[in-house]
Amino acid sequence: MINRDIYYRIHYLYKHESLSIDQISEELSLSKSTVRRHLKQGEFRERKGRNCNTKLDDFKEQVNELLKKHPYTAMQIFQMLTEDGFEGSYCTVKRYVLKVRPVQRKAYFKLNFLPGEAAQVDFGYCGKVPCENTERRLSVFVMVLCYSRYLFAEFIPCERQEHFLSGHRNAVRDFGGVPVRVIVDNCKCAVLKNRRYEDVIFNPMYLDFAAQYGFNPDACNPRSPYEKGIVENAVGFIKKNFVSGRKFGSLAEANTALRSWLDNVANVRIHSATGRTPLEMLKEERKKLGPLPLIEPDCAIIKHCRADKRCRVWFDANSYSVPSTCAQTAVNLKAFPAEILIYRNELCVARHRRCYGRKMDIVDPDHQHELRTVRKKINQQNLVHDFLNIGMAAEQFMAELELRELNAPRHMRIILTLVEKYGREAVAEAMQDMLHYKVFRAEYIEHRLMNAAQETPARGKLHVPKSGDLLDIKLKSPDLKIYNQ
Repeated sequence: MINRDIYYRIHYLYKHESLSIDQISEELSLSKSTVRRHLKQGEFRERKGRNCNTKLDDFKEQVNELLKKHPYTAMQIFQMLTEDGFEGSYCTVKRYVLKVRPVQRKAYFKLNFLPGEAAQVDFGYCGKVPCENTERRLSVFVMVLCYSRYLFAEFIPCERQEHFLSGHRNAVRDFGGVPVRVIVDNCKCAVLKNRRYEDVIFNPMYLDFAAQYGFNPDACNPRSPYEKGIVENAVGFIKKNFVSGRKFGSLAEANTALRSWLDNVANVRIHSATGRTPLEMLKEERKKLGPLPLIEPDCAIIKHCRADKRCRVWFDANSYSVPSTCAQTAVNLKAFPAEILIYRNELCVARHRRCYGRKMDIVDPDHQHELRTVRKKINQQNLVHDFLNIGMAAEQFMAELELRELNAPRHMRIILTLVEKYGREAVAEAMQDMLHYKVFRAEYIEHRLMNAAQETPARGKLHVPKSGDLLDIKLKSPDLKIYNQ
């Protein structure tokens, strides 16, 4: 049972401090079901219970004195009371100890930052967003300057290395300079290993990126989100004051609306911690920020892969086309948040917009045209090879077709079809006749072969082995009486 003060404390932490039910439960040492039940109540209602005497009544003063001396556990107090003659149960002692034990509340240092000293970075989950033929996780990348509280945020479809680095690049562009250090949590995009009492092992790609921009990465201790509380509050502020109650039809629509909200609401409001607007304080802090690099580093990741026989490279559940010369060869894929570049031998052979759908085929029309051209050339070479195998006259016949511009491939294909029907020797002989008569069309050859097939062979002389065997034929005289009848 809780009192009125605890009830109002629960509602204050939920509405004004934006704490979750789990956090309130830990803060007030209450069960999650208790917190959830009282948040649903519109007003405080005292729980009516019975005042009954227990076996612990005579020992309550002793329990209070023990708790003042030392934070004993309920089991220790139960054992002490049993030695003094207590005959009740352990559960009775435990319930009373939980009721009277003073609540130990966590205390934190208030962190103060100089202009340009630090920025804090974090991700936040904001539901789902339609992407091509599927839905993607909608995350928000947030970076906050610790002195001015100036806020930069953008929506991303996944929390990967290239999106993490791209968010940094877009943020410092918006700030107009680079802070001395950037405070991050222990996400794999920034930190590979962070154990207590050991040195932090940063992601080498993030270290190289930080060196080119000139800031120092600073990782929070494990399970210590309060060390970057400024950006944690900023993520909660975006979720409750912008994302809540909104639905977006696409990622571009979400980012357009977010940019407008940042410019017209978030960065021009009077901040509760500073009493001034973040945009006004940014003008002061910008003087202390480091300069942007003349050449910005890449924010892409590189993947070594192999193109298949259909001239496709697979990445993130989608396929991207490459030229036919790259089929079944090793290539390097460079993935940016907005585009995909494919390299072979350090030469960029393909450039595509990045697709966030699933099982989609992204094809460059030039690659298809090139493949058709190559296929047509191969078919032409096979046609010439098969045609020349007909016989000695084939080469001269083909030269005459090309000389007269008679659509040589069409005539050659017809003649190869005649080879399958009449045989190679018959076609070669007909072709030789056509060269003799100087007619160079497939129709003439076909006509010649059809006529040759219809001609009957010439009759030979009658040969009789013995003169008396077959010529001495004797027939009976016919009976002519039948005609008289």
